[in-house]
Amino acid sequence: MHEPSLSDALLSMVPFLFVTFVLFLVAIPISRRKGKGVGFAMWCLIPFVSFFVLLHLVSLTDKSVLDRLAALEGKTS
Repeated sequence: MHEPSLSDALLSMVPFLFVTFVLFLVAIPISRRKGKGVGFAMWCLIPFVSFFVLLHLVSLTDKSVLDRLAALEGKTS
């Protein structure tokens, strides 16, 4: 049997890194819609953190809804 080399280890990480990058690309438009910056979506580039960041982003209220709510509250005052 041969010993696993560094190239074998890096090659086994390619699918994991690809999924992490795809989650980052998904997080960019969501973070913009929620009123967060692209920097907040960059947290998705950290392995094992991306899933939790996406859950947090999806749970936030859209910025447009918050703006409309603030406008409605301003009219009633």
